[in-house]
Amino acid sequence: MNEAPPAGDPSMTVLVEACRRLARRGDDDVREDAILQAFAEVLREAFPGLLVSIRLLDAAHRLSLVYATGRLRPEMRERLLWSEAPPAGEADATAFAAARLERAEPYVPVFADGLGGLALPLLDGRTVLGLLNVEWTDPAGPSPAVRDALRALAGHLAAVLGGTRLCAEVVHLRGRVDKLLDHADAPIFVLDPQRRVRLINRCLARLVGRTRAEAAGRDFVELLPKDEQARFKSVFAAALRGRPASSFELRLPRAGGTGFVSLAFNLAPVGGVEGEGVDEVVAVGQDMTEIHRLQRQMIHTEKLATIGQLAAGVVHEINNPLTSVSIHADYLARLMEREHRAQQEVSFINRIREAVARILRFTQDLMSFARPAGDEPEQIDLGAVLDQSAAFCEHVIAGAGVTMERRFAVAPRVYGIRGQLQQVFINLITNACHAMAGVDRDRKLTLTVADNGDGRVRAEVRDTGSGIPPEIREQIFEPFFTTKREGEGTGLGLSIVRNIVDKHQGEIRVDSEVGAGSCFTLLFYSA
Repeated sequence: MNEAPPAGDPSMTVLVEACRRLARRGDDDVREDAILQAFAEVLREAFPGLLVSIRLLDAAHRLSLVYATGRLRPEMRERLLWSEAPPAGEADATAFAAARLERAEPYVPVFADGLGGLALPLLDGRTVLGLLNVEWTDPAGPSPAVRDALRALAGHLAAVLGGTRLCAEVVHLRGRVDKLLDHADAPIFVLDPQRRVRLINRCLARLVGRTRAEAAGRDFVELLPKDEQARFKSVFAAALRGRPASSFELRLPRAGGTGFVSLAFNLAPVGGVEGEGVDEVVAVGQDMTEIHRLQRQMIHTEKLATIGQLAAGVVHEINNPLTSVSIHADYLARLMEREHRAQQEVSFINRIREAVARILRFTQDLMSFARPAGDEPEQIDLGAVLDQSAAFCEHVIAGAGVTMERRFAVAPRVYGIRGQLQQVFINLITNACHAMAGVDRDRKLTLTVADNGDGRVRAEVRDTGSGIPPEIREQIFEPFFTTKREGEGTGLGLSIVRNIVDKHQGEIRVDSEVGAGSCFTLLFYSA
């Protein structure tokens, strides 16, 4: 039985003060050396004659930190001998053996000047953190009360060190998780229960053109278009109630303000401490923009295949009787001219001839759409092809009152079929002239060829026409879609254009503003 501390014995005061200072240091600083220094300072102030050594082990049971207030014996620096039995059930022989702690009776001093002391294992649960040695140079040693206070301090120091390591591990893991989220090749955001943004990763920030600092702390709903806000609020509320959402698709404004990016997210709630409530909602997404583009391209390709199968049969069934009609109509027209028939009768037969010619042009377009010319590909100067195509369209350009500007820079050659590419540019130039025919402002056609800087050559056909309304912009490449009046077009021109561009492994884009004009951009890989 330990005797009570005598009057004036500072052991209890030291114990309380040390606990307070260690707790404050553990809250303010996660560095173990700072905590050990604070612990030693408390002991030196209260017990000037004590020598203190603290040796800490890392997770691999290697000696990681040695703190001593005196000169250690060289042979004892790395030898861990303990003399005080740990609290029951805290650690077993296996843990002590793994940490290379050995039992020593009687106590073996570690300081050169030490005469006696205590060797107290520092335990955090069943984990051995290290060893505390407290020695004295007075043969009598401290009172039993002081020794009890030292044992209590050893337990408190171990608790502070254990908490410090746990905090450091949490900080490390949090930083690691943040880095993993930040560098993930998928859009990710984390929201608190009030929908405020705690994190958006680089991928999402890049897609929506916002920095993480701009988004942090804002209501995520503010980043969404108005027509998406109600849908997201509903899904988020369900996530807060513990119901995750899968493949929830959102549209967010694209970086630079050019349209929207489609993202499909999986939302999942993250529980709070001890499973109470929801602390945050994590959303991991996938950029669906390219997938949607490929889906549209696949649908377009399927349509092309279907029309290709129909084209041969349609042309065969139409051309044979149509040729007969055309021949007889021409014969009747010549006969009427020789007989000087009435002008109204001649007009009737000419209408028949015009209708037949229009049907023949339609069948030719249909065949071109289904099966472009089979010439051999070659290295082509895209500027020369575009210039020649413009020459073919001189009558259309002049008839629409259009002025033309060429901006041809030095660019690499491309690998393609000259006749097919001419067909592409003739279609685009003709459409541009038609789009400018009814406008009152300057009618200007700008043709551009340049090196795109990414291994591709860029060609542009830009007009100052009426523009393309946004609601039909995705439809203009569909077969048989046209905004022209009946009899003015078949709706196959832009479908043929995209079909040829696709076969050349190229890309076609359209930018348009109603009332300002349109620009068709074609990109082809250099030869």
